[in-house]
Amino acid sequence: MSSRGPEHLARTFYDAFARQDATTMGGLYSDQATFSDPIFPNLNAQETQIMWAMLCQSAKNFSLSYEIREIGGDYVIVGWTAKYTFGPAGNDVENRVSTRLRFRDEKIVEHRDEFNFYCWARQALGLSGAVFGFIPFFQFKVQSTARNNLQKFIRRQSR
Repeated sequence: MSSRGPEHLARTFYDAFARQDATTMGGLYSDQATFSDPIFPNLNAQETQIMWAMLCQSAKNFSLSYEIREIGGDYVIVGWTAKYTFGPAGNDVENRVSTRLRFRDEKIVEHRDEFNFYCWARQALGLSGAVFGFIPFFQFKVQSTARNNLQKFIRRQSR
């Protein structure tokens, strides 16, 4: 396996994430990459790169730890925990995530994050997340808001 095999690339990605280095993170994606998680489903490569830039710029009191859980052929499964302060209310969040990264030609072609949306919403959104976080419409509303925020960020970046 070359020094830029899947494990090396995954470590490069998460080390950059821990430093909030969205440029390095974004550079690891193929132009045809896809990303999906419970808040940002079905992003293309450009949207994914910009999402990381937006999240890294806005993160407050951010820390990240990770471990490589499985390596197989063209994929790596990573478990990671991000701790940060979220939103205007300043809620503390500890989000535990499982990621599957699939690689081709030393680039990420598929990135899937899984985490418990209800646990995240309860921490990040406080009472409204605790009361409504298990309702699919609420998750859809959070996804819509996140997508709108991403589109606004994209417009600001293109000026």
